[in-house]
Amino acid sequence: MQSLTKHDVLSTLLNTTFGQGGSTSGTVSITHSFSGATLTLKYKTVVHFAEERSLQLQVDRASRESIDHLNSCVADLKKKYKEVTGESLKLSDVKSTDSMELVSGLSPRKVAYYRRMHVLEIG
Repeated sequence: MQSLTKHDVLSTLLNTTFGQGGSTSGTVSITHSFSGATLTLKYKTVVHFAEERSLQLQVDRASRESIDHLNSCVADLKKKYKEVTGESLKLSDVKSTDSMELVSGLSPRKVAYYRRMHVLEIG
């Protein structure tokens, strides 16, 4: 049997498209891509803003939630990788950026896409 590469194992563990569910709540999407020795996790969710004066508080909350989701994803990935291969997976943070895209801005209730891109180096 051909041995799987580290990327093959990671791709299988991160796959949420065929035969596996994504977010259990259905409100968050985390996808992945590889580029050489880097793994990029992309987080996306829809955010509803109640009013403009609390906009920054709500953005801060969305940021914290995205970091929590991604940290949980990385911890789960490391655990599953060790179960499958018997080896530890070393991932180092490279950068993490976020953005907000307003979808409906004319009504009092604002709707936006919140995105975070988290880049990790595979050791």
